[in-house]
Amino acid sequence: MRLNTVWLALFAAAVIAGVTCLSIVYASPFARTWDEVDFTLALHRYDLLAMQPHFPGYPYYILGGWFINQWMNNPVKALSVFNTLAALSSALPMFLLANRLTGSGMKSLLLPALVLSSPYIWLMSSRPMSECAGMALLWWFLWSIRFAMDRPGSMLRHGLALLMFGFLMGTRLSFFPYGLALVPLWYGIWQHSAGGWRRWLRLGCSALAALLFQLLWIAGLVLSEGTLTGFWKLSVAFVEGHFSEWGGGIISTPMPLGERIYQLIGHNLLGSALLGGSILIGIWLVIMVAAAVIGRRFVPTSVQGNENRRYIFWLVGCAVLYTLWALFGQNIEKPRHIVPVVAPMLLLMFVFIIRTAEGLRTSTHGIRLLRIAPTILYALLISLISIQVVYGAQLQKRQALEEPAVYQLHDYVSSLQEPLLLFTWEETRVLQYLQADYDHERIYTYGYFQVLAGANPERRVLLTDHVVQGFEQQGKSVKEHVKQLAEFKSDALFDPAYGRIILYEWVR
Repeated sequence: MRLNTVWLALFAAAVIAGVTCLSIVYASPFARTWDEVDFTLALHRYDLLAMQPHFPGYPYYILGGWFINQWMNNPVKALSVFNTLAALSSALPMFLLANRLTGSGMKSLLLPALVLSSPYIWLMSSRPMSECAGMALLWWFLWSIRFAMDRPGSMLRHGLALLMFGFLMGTRLSFFPYGLALVPLWYGIWQHSAGGWRRWLRLGCSALAALLFQLLWIAGLVLSEGTLTGFWKLSVAFVEGHFSEWGGGIISTPMPLGERIYQLIGHNLLGSALLGGSILIGIWLVIMVAAAVIGRRFVPTSVQGNENRRYIFWLVGCAVLYTLWALFGQNIEKPRHIVPVVAPMLLLMFVFIIRTAEGLRTSTHGIRLLRIAPTILYALLISLISIQVVYGAQLQKRQALEEPAVYQLHDYVSSLQEPLLLFTWEETRVLQYLQADYDHERIYTYGYFQVLAGANPERRVLLTDHVVQGFEQQGKSVKEHVKQLAEFKSDALFDPAYGRIILYEWVR
């Protein structure tokens, strides 16, 4: 092993260890959102009907958090620590996958260093949300697919991929578009099986195994709910609500398609999920990719040959399918829903850069600059990882120490002594978690609000800007009836939907 390879591997290992330690040290003490409260309460009592957590239950994530909580007795931090450990475990499949696609040996450790230090992914690893655990299992699943492709006839490797997909779905069901990656495995069985009934038998066994691995976690949910009928009614109600009322999809959130695409790709994917809001990281990425594109012109054709082309084709297909799902079926306000696309993006970018760097070493062009071009590419990659570590560490500290806007709202309203009624939207779930001792109500319609607001003339009526916006969407202009009392802010990167809350008083 060359000396520079050793130093690169040591650098990558130090980054992975540092990111893991800082994630645990700065594990978020806050349950900032409705979903985070759901997960946190589930460690006390698992009850889908009480939305602890909400459907589909995320059993593997809750089980992991529950296990950690036996030692910590702090549900919020227990879920965050479990995310951190899950992220650390994903370094292994990332390394194996990168090595399989580039053949770069220990240098492949740079991929987990790059991914785990990516600011937004790093932030998620220290919060009580299931996305990070889902991302970790996504890497295990993506590796298992490539591992099974090497021996299409091996039912053991094939079964491992099906098992990983079962774990993935039981942790984060919304990642289901990546199930498209199972298609080449089933096609491989078809190609490498003897004709006739044996081929159909192997396909049938595979389909049955896939079903059983999914039923494993679904059966647990049915038992927790009590009856299959009750579980079915709950699931139907959730799906209907997700696509018609509160899910944030294209049906429930009216928004021009062009604006929705820009929000998803420009703001959520590039601005937040990939760059973490850092212009410097964006500039460095552009410089690094541009340098690799230029260097690629001088790489011998033989090096450009890609024996992994079929895997990459299906990986890109999964990413595209998931992007369409995020565009039409997911909440457009939350950048975390597009994060699964970052995994294939960083993997393909890493493969392109490493293959270009290694290919330039064998270039026969008599250009002196090409001799140091590989070093330049590796230096750019190391610099990018270093920038991410410094910037991400600052974000970690701020996320752990800065009070969310909804917590600030709670502190302010708690300081008001006189009788009051606070109307909110999703903030009410966090207020319930904080055990607010003042009256607060989640409101849906303007008519119902009028009834409640007028029920007790002696009581002050307060409402948040999200409630006012909801009334306006119902065609009720209430600006002349409200007076602003206070405004609360937290970083939009930490709280994209509720990073700014304006509190109003209703003027009768």
